[in-house]
Amino acid sequence: MTSGSLILGAITGLTYAILAIGLILIYRSNRFVNFAHGSLGALASVLFAKLVVDLGVPYWVALVLVLVGAGAAGGLIEVSVIRRLSAAPRIVLVVATIALAQLLYFFSLLDSVQPDATRLVREGFPRAFDVSWRVAGVTLTGAHLSIAVFVPLLTAALAAFLRLTAWGQAIRAAAENPDAARLAGISVKRTSTIVWVLAGVLAAATGLLFAPLRASFLIQTMGPSILVRALGAALVARMTSLPVAFGAAMVIGVAEAAVFAQTSDGGLTDLVVFLFVVGALVVRGRQLGRSVRENATAVGFGAETEPLAPELAASAAVRRARGVGITGLAVTVVALPYLPVFGLNTSRTTFLLAITMAFAIVGVSLTILTGWAGQVSLGHFALVGVGAFTVARFESAPVPVVVVLAGLAAAAAAVIIGIPALRIQGLFLAVSTLAFGVVATGWVFQQTWFVRNVSGVFLTRPSLLRTERAVYFLALGLLALAVVVARNVRATATGRMMIAVRDNDAAARSAGISATWTRLASFAISGFLAGTAGTVFAYGRQSFNATDFPPAVSLTVLLMVAVGGLGSITGAVLGAVFMFGIPALFGTSDLVTLFTSSVGVLIVLLYLPGGLASVASSARDAIAARLARREQGLPAPPRELPPLRELWRAVTQ
Repeated sequence: MTSGSLILGAITGLTYAILAIGLILIYRSNRFVNFAHGSLGALASVLFAKLVVDLGVPYWVALVLVLVGAGAAGGLIEVSVIRRLSAAPRIVLVVATIALAQLLYFFSLLDSVQPDATRLVREGFPRAFDVSWRVAGVTLTGAHLSIAVFVPLLTAALAAFLRLTAWGQAIRAAAENPDAARLAGISVKRTSTIVWVLAGVLAAATGLLFAPLRASFLIQTMGPSILVRALGAALVARMTSLPVAFGAAMVIGVAEAAVFAQTSDGGLTDLVVFLFVVGALVVRGRQLGRSVRENATAVGFGAETEPLAPELAASAAVRRARGVGITGLAVTVVALPYLPVFGLNTSRTTFLLAITMAFAIVGVSLTILTGWAGQVSLGHFALVGVGAFTVARFESAPVPVVVVLAGLAAAAAAVIIGIPALRIQGLFLAVSTLAFGVVATGWVFQQTWFVRNVSGVFLTRPSLLRTERAVYFLALGLLALAVVVARNVRATATGRMMIAVRDNDAAARSAGISATWTRLASFAISGFLAGTAGTVFAYGRQSFNATDFPPAVSLTVLLMVAVGGLGSITGAVLGAVFMFGIPALFGTSDLVTLFTSSVGVLIVLLYLPGGLASVASSARDAIAARLARREQGLPAPPRELPPLRELWRAVTQ
């Protein structure tokens, strides 16, 4: 490793450091990971380039405008979303920030916000120092100098603010013990708003420092791959110490440079980061657990759908209506590929419907793992990739055998991922699953011992699956199997043990329940179902590679089950239809889908915590009650506002 590589590695580590410091700032105040931090910085970078390159605003004037605007945006996010969800489990806030990240990404893609690409390429991204010189065989530019100067200054200034000022001490007090801070006369809400304003300014500064070094300075610049590196540094610092996070980020940057200098393999750097994150979780597990407030890692949002009341279920009219409804639904899903409406009988739409059902299977698997077992997964789509590449590995075997092998391979990978869950759960476990999603795309799916052709898989369908309709019916059958498996798991002792361990680990252990076995079983069952969904992706797409299973999709899958109602099997299916099925049927653009999905998640979290499943359950109960009263000759009950009308009234107010 040359000294020039060491210098570049140290500068890369500084970029991870400032991102880690922003994540720690929010975590210390609110006890959750802010996934919108990088997206706000990316949007600030786009706006800054628009002001300087297109509109000719002076550099320093544009800098002040963007920093002030980002701080205001951070405060607005805290007041309008975070404060409203402050009493919710922390994972709810994580989901909210993922939705906010997608919404900010949507704004950064608007034509009115995007700078002139031609001028930007010709003139380069605006930078504070326009210099260039050779040091130890590498060329350092003004962008490198900006990082080397401003990151240490920002870190020192933030640390001094938190330690030496009255506002900083109030923020620290509110973060350590909110109840004691309130008794001391400190406004916890006000300090939280100040923290988010500071985080917004820091996010903008991070984006402006990142952008000149990256070919793209949108959300991908600070997406899951970079985020995992920053989170790894933050975990070493126990999500509290800014100096330790600064040093750990430098170590990660230099280690990456050393690995790349020896191998020229970027995927190996992802593997190094994954091992670093898992090692940090294992070593810091107990200390991280003690740093979390009570209920900080709770994940129980989106309650399970309640069964129909016994007195209503016993009604003959309700039983007849249920039979008609189930029959009608079965006939509809079977007839979908043949209906001319909305072009459902075309090969493209049939393929999209099959993919929607595959996402529904993934949603059911995540319902088991996160909704019932309480284990947060932010890398679940990588398990789908494991299943898909297993199909390619054994494509000559019979289809049922391939489905089982894909499920078993994904189950084994899920158990390996779940090993850190034996030591720590909740949000910190989610970091390790996200790291797996990154390393799967960057390294695992590019290894010849796992993938026969690392440049891309070209799958030949078996005779049973020659047409898109055949793949659709395979997806339909696997979805029905996933629903049956999930219902049986929930009704058995395994499902009850999952709920018990999720709700109260200590009480479950005292009752003789093995928390270790229960957690690993939840990972295995969930992984198996996700792997079977991979068979649909493999047979449906036929041609795919590692980039087709990006870690960002895992975040979208979590949003999907949140919209549907995490904890509900019905909600998993409804979420897949809302996020993927409706856009497929109506040909909605990716930009519109991005906006509607992010806004939809925020509306559900704020006004419909039970998700779409709660709306369906309320409608079912209302119809059953009306049928039962009509059967008994009783007058109809007084009309109540349905949930959607209540939602509209709340929004308009």
